[in-house]
Amino acid sequence: MTFTWLGTLATDLDKVRFHLGDTSSDGYWLPDETITALIASEGSVGGAVIAGLKYILTQLSRPDFRADWLQVSNAEARKGYEMLLSEKRREFGVAAISATVTHVYRADSLATAESDYSDGAVSVDDE
Repeated sequence: MTFTWLGTLATDLDKVRFHLGDTSSDGYWLPDETITALIASEGSVGGAVIAGLKYILTQLSRPDFRADWLQVSNAEARKGYEMLLSEKRREFGVAAISATVTHVYRADSLATAESDYSDGAVSVDDE
């Protein structure tokens, strides 16, 4: 796995690393190959940043632990990345939740249009 950070923001890879704050070779979250794949799959730097932040949050979702003198707490780091994710969603115009609304014709069915009886069908009430 490779790590590249030029700091010039001339490449999409550099831009994604910049927005993620993932610029230290001593402890980076995403290798170059993963960032390149995210840019391709998400179709933009903004999409890759959002996907990268979601990945980092999954890594910080591991339980905290303590063993003798060693204590690891991901809670504070997770809060910071959640705030960054929210900020980057606004910056790149990526909605947190998307939904498609379909209005139904009747509450007791999934019909989305009024029934058409123009073919001469007779209802039970007309007989």
